[in-house]
Amino acid sequence: MTVALVALLRGGDESGSPSVTATGASGSPSSAPPADSPAARARAHALALRVVLAPEDWAPGYRRADPYEQDPASEYEVSKSCQGFTQANRSGTLAAVSRAVTDPRSSLTLTGITDVRVFADTRTAELFLADARDTIHRCPAQQSGTSRWSGVQEATEPTVTGFDEVTAEEGTQTADADGKRTDYPYVAYTGRSGDTVLSVIAYETRADVKSLAPEATAALQKLQRRLASARGGATGS
Repeated sequence: MTVALVALLRGGDESGSPSVTATGASGSPSSAPPADSPAARARAHALALRVVLAPEDWAPGYRRADPYEQDPASEYEVSKSCQGFTQANRSGTLAAVSRAVTDPRSSLTLTGITDVRVFADTRTAELFLADARDTIHRCPAQQSGTSRWSGVQEATEPTVTGFDEVTAEEGTQTADADGKRTDYPYVAYTGRSGDTVLSVIAYETRADVKSLAPEATAALQKLQRRLASARGGATGS
């Protein structure tokens, strides 16, 4: 999976995995950029809260999932052996907020997540996305605790505007946090706009798989519009 918010779906960290400071694609830790200050973090946090979606932003009737919000949201990493674990956010992360929702019409207890990450500079945001792409290519089968995913691969990018770059991932959850066998397709779309990364994950039952891409695309575009509005810029069409 591409982003840290997936930990909400996976039901726990990899057994025995410590919480560590992320290093990013360069493989070595770096000092916090000058833009990383208490005032910058406060502004970034306020921005993230304005952008991340609440249940009513998805569609009428959507409800909060349990857990609903992670603030700050940790970063999710996948090891060389394709085991997933959460870790402390990389240096230069100013704010990270994620929220999970559920569609009452679905049999799933969690159907969507949005995640907003504001970094101190564009380069850190670019490296975050590069690491996400690397995970997709390295691990077509992934595991976190007793949760499992298969068929993890790059998907067709959504048709959205206002981003500098976009990644798309798809796969199937084949076991849940209790180890029960499942067959839940998902899509994960992530877009970068300057120093900010916006992500959406949508899950559904196999019978409703056709609704995944349109739903996730609409949510990602809505995130972009909210970001542009919060920053006083033009919104995507």
